[in-house]
Amino acid sequence: MFSIDPVHIQFHIPARGPLGREEVLGKIRFLPAHVEFNWRLKGNVFVGGKGEMHTLTVPYGEIEHVELIRKWWRLRRLVLRISNPALVAEIPGVELGKMTLEIDERSREEAKKLASLIDFKRSAFLLDEHDQRLAAISDEEA
Repeated sequence: MFSIDPVHIQFHIPARGPLGREEVLGKIRFLPAHVEFNWRLKGNVFVGGKGEMHTLTVPYGEIEHVELIRKWWRLRRLVLRISNPALVAEIPGVELGKMTLEIDERSREEAKKLASLIDFKRSAFLLDEHDQRLAAISDEEA
């Protein structure tokens, strides 16, 4: 199998309330084996300072859908749907496994590579899973 350079995308999830609480800043890294989310809460008037950095790891097999949303010919948002919502439940602004990430300007060029990379990784995962099932069935018959 050939090596694929990891894709790194800076993102933010806007605050849900009018007071600016729970705004999330982070970086999503598409590594060869899994997807890694590094995120923290942005400081605000009430909390002050920056929140501590959190890290989540999600296998490619758990990603159901990836969508890049363009607005005025530029990539603006990345929508990820995770099959197991419990994996990303601790990130504020994520609802039932659906993550809508606002892509930072400095990561828009990098995000263009994303759709083909996710499709490739997901298909490789499904192929490996299929091979394991076939091997298990052939072991039962023998």
